[in-house]
Amino acid sequence: MAKKIDFKAQMKSNVTKTVTSGLISNENIKQRITILDELKDLIQPLQKDEFEGLETNILANGCKDSLVIWQTTEQKVNPNSETDLELFVLVDGHNRYLICQKHNLPFNIVLMFFETILDVRNYMLDLQMGRRNLSPTQMAYYRGLRYNAEKLTIKESNFLAEGVELKTSEKIAQQFKVDEKTIRRDGDFASGLEKLDIDFRKQVLAGEVKIPKKVIQQLSKTVIEQPISSVEALDLLVAQPTPVSNSSNATATDKVFKDIDTMLKMIQSSKSKVHFYQLKQLVNSLESFMTD
Repeated sequence: MAKKIDFKAQMKSNVTKTVTSGLISNENIKQRITILDELKDLIQPLQKDEFEGLETNILANGCKDSLVIWQTTEQKVNPNSETDLELFVLVDGHNRYLICQKHNLPFNIVLMFFETILDVRNYMLDLQMGRRNLSPTQMAYYRGLRYNAEKLTIKESNFLAEGVELKTSEKIAQQFKVDEKTIRRDGDFASGLEKLDIDFRKQVLAGEVKIPKKVIQQLSKTVIEQPISSVEALDLLVAQPTPVSNSSNATATDKVFKDIDTMLKMIQSSKSKVHFYQLKQLVNSLESFMTD
């Protein structure tokens, strides 16, 4: 029987430990704060005007909100580490920390305790999704990250809720009040975005680069050798014409029409010459098939 996991109780336990620790003013800890790119990259960066607004506020009023620190060890962060020194990893407050460091301003910290870095990631994802300034694209990405992480960890073990077994996707769907299929699509979307390099991914999440969600979801099933850094490189991977086989006329035709529809959407958003060339190939492939 699968073990029921009470995430609210788990979160409350972390908070209780935090309150017990209290606000820490120890300068030694502040000087040892570590920033992990793996965690920092989970946070959608502020727009220039948002960052400047936060900076102005902190300069005028001080850094009132405490930075959240994970008190841990090197081997919990990296099991392959040859040493196991104590670490103090920044979890929440990356922008505030940057501003305070830039202007040599004082700040408070509060310690939290987690068993694994996955627990930290999930805590950070919950924080991000609890903030109201996320776009639908960003929300889908964070839900997908949460789903993929839990699915990988428990290998689709069932959860129990009032006697009804729930799969990971169903449990998360209930948590965020969306359809279970939406969570699965979010998982593909997050997996696809993770195949973009960090700068390109942030541009997509910020809405600076428009790429249809279905294209990103398709990318999740595509094998790549290195992170994708541009729309043109993405096009070459996910929008190749599909060879049409006479053995399955209806299925093959439907597939080509879907590829053409995807390509038209990509052309509309990017105006890329690569897209036009690939659309021509698709049409030629369909025309050849229809005349056989």
